[in-house]
Amino acid sequence: MPLLAGFVLLAAGLLAAILGVQMRERRFFDRPALARHRMFDPALRAVAWLLGVGGLAQIGRASAGAASGVAGALALLWGYRRLIRSVRFQARLLKSDYDKLRRSRPGLPETEVLFELAIRRNPRWGEELIAQMVLDYPTFEELAPMIAKMERGFRGFH
Repeated sequence: MPLLAGFVLLAAGLLAAILGVQMRERRFFDRPALARHRMFDPALRAVAWLLGVGGLAQIGRASAGAASGVAGALALLWGYRRLIRSVRFQARLLKSDYDKLRRSRPGLPETEVLFELAIRRNPRWGEELIAQMVLDYPTFEELAPMIAKMERGFRGFH
């Protein structure tokens, strides 16, 4: 029974973490009223961590081998997520898109290719912002890291 309870707690913690990410990704006024409170994100993060650690501890009480297996799987998934979201990996994905676009439209000027690349990948940013980004970062090597950082959702200092 403690093993099942541990997995339920761990699953609840993971779902709370997913809910937290989903809420943080929304624009402020698209969030529910409760999620607009300044303590909502830290409180939900704390609940997710408490449920996850409590579930892992409960699994550890039932079986040390299962707890180390689950902890190892969680560590692998965390590392995979960090790799996928890294600026270097995202720049490499952008580079492949950039190369495909250059091959499909060989006569297009560099600024137009960069603009097309950014607008295809992030149409919500709007043409004006992307045009300014292309002016500020006129080469692919300068623009790619900026796009990757903006896609990660820099939310300021807090």
